This record gives sequence, C-alpha cells and structure tokens, in this order.
Amino acid sequence: MADHDFAPSFTQKPQLRQEDDGNRLVFECQLIAKPKPAIEWYRSEELLSQNSRTKFKIQNFGENKYFVVLELDDVIDTDAGLYKVKAKNRMGEVSASINLNFSPVDEPVEKQIDGLAPTFIKKPSIQQENDGKRLIFECQIQADPKPQIRWSHNSKVIDNTPRHKFKVQNDGKLYCATLEVDNVSFEDSGKYKVTAKNELGESSATISLNFDISPSNIPSSL
Repeated sequence: MADHDFAPSFTQKPQLRQEDDGNRLVFECQLIAKPKPAIEWYRSEELLSQNSRTKFKIQNFGENKYFVVLELDDVIDTDAGLYKVKAKNRMGEVSASINLNFSPVDEPVEKQIDGLAPTFIKKPSIQQENDGKRLIFECQIQADPKPQIRWSHNSKVIDNTPRHKFKVQNDGKLYCATLEVDNVSFEDSGKYKVTAKNELGESSATISLNFDISPSNIPSSL
C-alpha cells in the first residue's frame, strides 16, 4: 500500500449472513484506510451501541486492511431496517448501507443496492487564474448513481453566488467537481471541504488555503 495516509474506502460492501438457525445475524464488510478508522453502525439513522445483543468487531488482516463486523444476537422483528456503517479517519469518511427485511417465514432478506459509494480518485487541488483573483478547486470522484456535491468553507456550507460557482462534469461513473471563487480576498483563506453523497454512502476530503502576503501568492494545500 502507499506510504501516505488516505481516507477509508470499501473493498467489500456490507453483506449479511445468518448463524445459529437465524437467531444471530452477522453484518460484515472490508475496507482500507490509513490511519485506522473509527467505525460507527446505525439502524434507521440511530447510532447503535454495544450491549448483550449487539457486538462490534474490527480486525486488521493486512497492511491498512480491516475486516469490520456487526453481530446481532436473539434477532427479533424490530431489528429490521436500514443498517449503515460509517468509517472515518482524519483524511475523510465513507459509509455504506444494507437493508434488512424479514420474509413471511421470518427469514431475513438483504437488499443490497447496486452501484458505487463515492470515492475520491483525485483529492482537491487549487489552481489560480486571472492573476490570482480567481481560484479553482478541483477534484475527481467515482460514484454510481450520480452523487450530490457539497462544498463548505470553515464548516459553513457554500452557496451558489456571483462569487462562488459550482460545476460537475462526468464521464460515465467518473465525476469532475469544481468550485470557482472570484474576487479572492484574505477572508477566503481557511479550510475547504467537499462532500460527495449518493444512496450507497458518502465521502469527503479537505484542502487548506493559506495566503503568505497577498491573495496573488500561490495558495498552499494539504
């Protein structure tokens, strides 16, 4: 694997299997990340906690590779719902979902949505135009279906304004997302975050804009 740190990315989306004649359900997935990610599980948007029925596991099985498991014992009807696993480290986060339904004979049935959760193929970079008066943030994302793109500056969502323009162009499942900032000033410095989200999950990446003396200087990025 590469030496540099990187955001989590699924190598195997959540899958569901039964044990103990259906009394135990095991959700499992695999991902890569550096550093080790924090894992959260949700059912119908409610954060799950470990208890006598619910157990979490994360095992390292290779360089930057992790096997993530949710075990559910003594399964009951109210366990049905949309389960989501979220993996997050300081480089970004990703999530994926799987739906648990029960058939009339009380056998769990999984519904896995086909497609790709958003993954950054190229992290955000910054270009200058018009003698530094215009900045262009650009990144590339792979996703299916088409993701919703959101940009924020110092944790505040950026709206489409005469100074801020968004563009998304795609070639199949590859999307190029750009943010243009006109009439650049010192107030534009800070941390920028781009988030891509679709039905299968979401991912985010950040870049910092710093000015040394004047806005016309080349901004530095993380």
